[in-house]
Amino acid sequence: MISLNWVIEVEELLRKKRIFLEGTYEAEFLDLPFAKCKVLESIKVKMVAVITKDGIAVGGYAKTVVEHPCDRCLKMVKLPINGTIEALYKPISEAPKTKEEQLESLRNVIYYSSDKIDLSERIIEAIVVDVPAKVLCKPDCKGLCPRCGADLNEEKDHRCQEEDIDPRLMKLLKIKAQIQKEG
Repeated sequence: MISLNWVIEVEELLRKKRIFLEGTYEAEFLDLPFAKCKVLESIKVKMVAVITKDGIAVGGYAKTVVEHPCDRCLKMVKLPINGTIEALYKPISEAPKTKEEQLESLRNVIYYSSDKIDLSERIIEAIVVDVPAKVLCKPDCKGLCPRCGADLNEEKDHRCQEEDIDPRLMKLLKIKAQIQKEG
């Protein structure tokens, strides 16, 4: 696979009606919503840009593996990414002029004003959208102790030395002890 700059020229696309792009997107790290993740495998991208009656439709995929911290225990997880690229581009002259027009058209349209369109943002977008809302090292990850930070996956019978009890809960603790005593 070759590394491309992921920019298409609108005039060339108008002539050819369809342009295929395939190669790698180069990135060492990606800024994902909750973490800066290291890219472990080159980002393989396959895209097509097509002239349609609605504008320039772009579709394809971006595949890679990134290193993402577990949301519970913070261990690094190898996260495979199979992102889908979808976009519709229109000239800026077709952009809605009023707020009402913008609200009526809730379609995800990207307006361009140059004779070139950079598709690299669509690659990053496909990766970001494919990251799960909660990344876990394993489905039953126990996480970290909220008091001391110990990894509860490694310390099965973990008990903190300091049992800090919220003073507002002392009455409930006394009632619990009385119930257990009467038992």
